[in-house]
Amino acid sequence: MTCERYWREGIVLVERGLDDPHRVTCADCASAHASRQELIEALPLIGAGRTGDLRWQAQVWRRIDGARGFRLARWGWPIASVLAAACAVVLWLGRAGAPDGRPTFETFQDGVARRGSSLVVGVQLRVRVNATSEVWVYRGDRLVVHCPTPKDACRRDASGMTVDAILATAGRYHAFAIEAPAVVPSGDLDHDSAALESAGTSYVVRHFVVR
Repeated sequence: MTCERYWREGIVLVERGLDDPHRVTCADCASAHASRQELIEALPLIGAGRTGDLRWQAQVWRRIDGARGFRLARWGWPIASVLAAACAVVLWLGRAGAPDGRPTFETFQDGVARRGSSLVVGVQLRVRVNATSEVWVYRGDRLVVHCPTPKDACRRDASGMTVDAILATAGRYHAFAIEAPAVVPSGDLDHDSAALESAGTSYVVRHFVVR
């Protein structure tokens, strides 16, 4: 019988940057993790050498990141990976549809978009969410940005909210896009993550290491 724990629980630990002792001793889960990593590493090769709009790769990664992070605990990685692959193919062919309302996460340095989670001090993080969502950004385990407050980091328009934050200090950052949160953050990462899960609130989280 094949162990399915990786797709139920292990993937959540990976996305949160936590250790998974079970995966070390389970061949099925180790193989599932390796297959997932191969998929992630292969995605940048889609459309290599394509000419034309140089922004298409950033669009692909924004859509993939949104699909990969959206309620993995509930839907599981297989569904998220299918959505990610579909987004990649659609964008590569230049046939992407209208925005679907999922949050997007982008990082910039000197005005140039960056991809990946390993960044340098001074990188700008931009999160785009719909009108009913909030954005919580933690450095380490402490809350440093909570939008719609402070006002200087949050800009609302007719279709949603954009949050711009400068990651000015080295450390590990955790950016949450939370759909209609039913809880108020305490400022502690572990406490707030548990509160979101307990309330059944839908959210997307991205992790960044700033050096």
